[in-house]
Amino acid sequence: MDERAESSRARRKRMGDFLQRNSTQVQIFVKSGNKFLWTARSFISSSVQEGKLTQDKGSAYFKEILHVILFCGQINNPIITPEEILTEEEIRQLSKKYRDVFQKCATHLPTHPPYTVLLDVVSSISSSRKAEEVLGCLLGLTNEMDVTNDEGGKCENIFVSTVISCCYLDSSANTNYFGASVSCRGRKQKQIMIDILCCHTWHKDISWAVCVGNTYNKKAFGFPVGVRSMAFNIYSPAKATIQKEKIKSVWDRLQHCLMTRSYEISKALEQYGTLVPKAPCMKCFTMFPDIYFDPHSQDHCNGQWEYGNCAECESLSQLLYSNQQIVKLLDRETFQLTPKMLLKVKCDRLECNLRELGFRLLNKILYYNDQE
Repeated sequence: MDERAESSRARRKRMGDFLQRNSTQVQIFVKSGNKFLWTARSFISSSVQEGKLTQDKGSAYFKEILHVILFCGQINNPIITPEEILTEEEIRQLSKKYRDVFQKCATHLPTHPPYTVLLDVVSSISSSRKAEEVLGCLLGLTNEMDVTNDEGGKCENIFVSTVISCCYLDSSANTNYFGASVSCRGRKQKQIMIDILCCHTWHKDISWAVCVGNTYNKKAFGFPVGVRSMAFNIYSPAKATIQKEKIKSVWDRLQHCLMTRSYEISKALEQYGTLVPKAPCMKCFTMFPDIYFDPHSQDHCNGQWEYGNCAECESLSQLLYSNQQIVKLLDRETFQLTPKMLLKVKCDRLECNLRELGFRLLNKILYYNDQE
């Protein structure tokens, strides 16, 4: 009787695994990963051929994108292997050049979400770093990355961010710093990526601001006068079709924003795709109340996501890394819990979530280095 019961449970588990692996969600993940990789590789290769990127830099960018997408498969539920994302021939070709990526996607953590890496590629080849140039190029790439479901209907690529941010200083309005919202599906998976960014990637003051926001729902420091930020919802053709009425209602509300920089950029890029100005959510406004946001709406949405998900964190981190004089002018608040204590909470949650999802942690958390 016990053997029959055990056998029945084993059959149900195998059936459950089979249904999970053949679910629409898994299939969209697989198609999104493959499409993202080959769109990014084609763009990077073209940039190298045109002399906009060195061969070494282009290779490093692609390795980073390949690693993070394969890593996302490792923390998915169910786990999605490289063999499911890539064809046998693609694995054969790529493993010759990037063997370490396939070895380390299950042991080493990435340092950025995939769309943020692609955004970095686009901004690095833009000599002017003008918002119109970077965002126009990014829109064109986003348009290429839609995938299809089992019924043949178009779906957005799950690795594409929903929001792009751009910040700059009044004193140098043509020098822009870009960021993307965290492009990762699943509650624990998104927590893992936000914690990676806080513990390892972002400027320490932005990490501190996110930690303070999550713990105290307050700002951690004040920016000096002259920091501006714009954000945009970025829509692929599939997503724009689905969200057509929502996009129209947003544009109707933005009519009073005529002549603002974000409005003019969105209108100038209509030929490339759909980019809609977006006011900050309440979490961003709480963390960074001293920044002038464009559009500067007081009607801030109460996002259900946690602090650190928004694109503004990445772009402001880039700003601080590049401007030490701004860092020196930050007006920091004091709290009972120190930055080190709050950051430890993030690092502990990161390790806990990774273990819960079955990720193979070694003696300590290791990060992937695309230069190796």
